[in-house]
Amino acid sequence: MIVDVQEFRKNFEKYGPMVPGITPREALMRLRQFNEEYQVRKKKYDSYYAGETLFGLPHQSYPALETTRQEIELLDKLYNLYENVLETIAKWKDVHWYDIKEEIDNMIEQIEIFQKDCKKLPGPLKSWDAYKELNTEIDNMNSILPLIKDLANPAIKNRHWEQICDLTKKEIPWAYTDTFCLSHLLNANLLEFLEDLQDICESAVKQQKLEKTLKEEISAYWENCNLTITSKEGMGNEPCMISGNIDEI
Repeated sequence: MIVDVQEFRKNFEKYGPMVPGITPREALMRLRQFNEEYQVRKKKYDSYYAGETLFGLPHQSYPALETTRQEIELLDKLYNLYENVLETIAKWKDVHWYDIKEEIDNMIEQIEIFQKDCKKLPGPLKSWDAYKELNTEIDNMNSILPLIKDLANPAIKNRHWEQICDLTKKEIPWAYTDTFCLSHLLNANLLEFLEDLQDICESAVKQQKLEKTLKEEISAYWENCNLTITSKEGMGNEPCMISGNIDEI
């Protein structure tokens, strides 16, 4: 069994879930595969250990098997969380823009839960590349989602979306509500323009407040305004009429 364990450890290091450059999904598949292989060897180890105890023989140690067990347990915690995060974000990408207002607060709450779960992972994991990638993925979404909430504000008008498209150099189908999904924004490299986009959102809110104030003041003025209607020379006795909605003034 000593040779078998050594060969197993060698394959784990060469083809296992900790190999640099593989995707989290591929790493999770390898983790499950090697975990099954580990369980086979663990049963053999338990059987040999029981026989050694029965016949009073010294127990053979397998440090490589124990090291692999520890790493598999840590990796299982890491990649289960990683898979959950990726699957959740993938579902969010399909959310239509007209549903964002109802969903965004739940999204923000969920990503905060993921962030707490990530911080609770065992210390040894935090030096691994996979942990750093997971942490970055969560941090990025934690920065993007509040911006998405700001973009869903009714203060964001067509002119602001045009600014956003010009800034990101991406074609965002903001005018087509039936096809506009969160994925269009997540694919627009929003983090690269985070501060500028926040400025656009803040400016839009200020503009909306100003427009509302002006509208209220103008409406109040015209409601209390006394008009003198006179006939225009050459127009007979027909009075000059003012028509239209106050919003158009």
